[in-house]
Amino acid sequence: MRKQQLEFTYMRALAILWIVAGHSLYNAGLGFPVTIENVLRGGTALFVFISGYFYHRIFHPRMVYKEFMLSKVRNVLQPFLWVSLVGMILLVCQWAFLYNRPPIELAKGVYYTVRNGYILYPHWYIPFIMAVFAISPVFSAYIRLSPAARWLIFAALCLVSIFIHRPIGNINVLHSVVYFTPFYLMGILYSAHEDWLKSHAAPLLAAAAVGTVVSVVMQQLSGHHGNYHKLAFDWGGIDWQFIQKFSLCVLAVGFCLWLSHQPLKERTQSALNALAEMSFPIFFIHPLFSILFDTITGAMHFRLAAGNPWTAMALSAFIFVFLMVGSVVTARAIKALLKDKSRSVIGW
Repeated sequence: MRKQQLEFTYMRALAILWIVAGHSLYNAGLGFPVTIENVLRGGTALFVFISGYFYHRIFHPRMVYKEFMLSKVRNVLQPFLWVSLVGMILLVCQWAFLYNRPPIELAKGVYYTVRNGYILYPHWYIPFIMAVFAISPVFSAYIRLSPAARWLIFAALCLVSIFIHRPIGNINVLHSVVYFTPFYLMGILYSAHEDWLKSHAAPLLAAAAVGTVVSVVMQQLSGHHGNYHKLAFDWGGIDWQFIQKFSLCVLAVGFCLWLSHQPLKERTQSALNALAEMSFPIFFIHPLFSILFDTITGAMHFRLAAGNPWTAMALSAFIFVFLMVGSVVTARAIKALLKDKSRSVIGW
């Protein structure tokens, strides 16, 4: 594996750990530490950054739009639909048997859930990223611009994202595309100017560290929990989470670059490679285990008392392990059963 690709193997592993951790928080807003919550939420930004890098590095130079989109339909959209179907069945069973909802309420629940564009909450990402893939010619045109124009557009779009925030419920796909485009362009720019950026790593990492600390402190002072969501043209102030995740993406690149030059133990290297390889199936499958956890705790009438940060963090750590282990075991079982056909079912 080429050295410049090795850090992205580590970043894919880090991204999926970050995303699942952000979806494992228990008693968020009711005792779970706000600062840790704000850092763990929004890990999807790193996924988008990685996608932008690989678009510039791999897909753009040999782009055939029709083939590119067909491959994304097979390997991204199809698994999304299959896993969503399973998720919808599980949700209906949960509503019917755990919450005793009548048939008319079940039908309404299915309608409104499907109308949102995704069944399992983390999967808002799939309609969004499919829209990004669909406008790939726009990003190819961006790549062909002069470096000065690229950086100017990037800076302007960052400013837009800071003030429009993320869409309510992540339902508005166009809004998500506008908000996350700077992270995609960030990946493109890193690929296009990799040598220059690496040569200026020290000041960039220092600035990113300052940006992380300042944004985390500002979120803490304002009492804000997690990501910022609102209608695009409503006023909501500065999205400190965007600045924080932008800074953390830079730090993640620096950390993974450093890690790529370390003599890791074979077991550690193997684990990171496996996580990177399975990042997409883990992303697809882990919400199903969230439903399973909620169903089990609901049937047991278990609810952790609010207000204690230590018990909230301990249970969140358990949920994280439960989601990760369940997703990995399930992905491997489906891969063993379906072999090459599993790619259209779970993206691997």
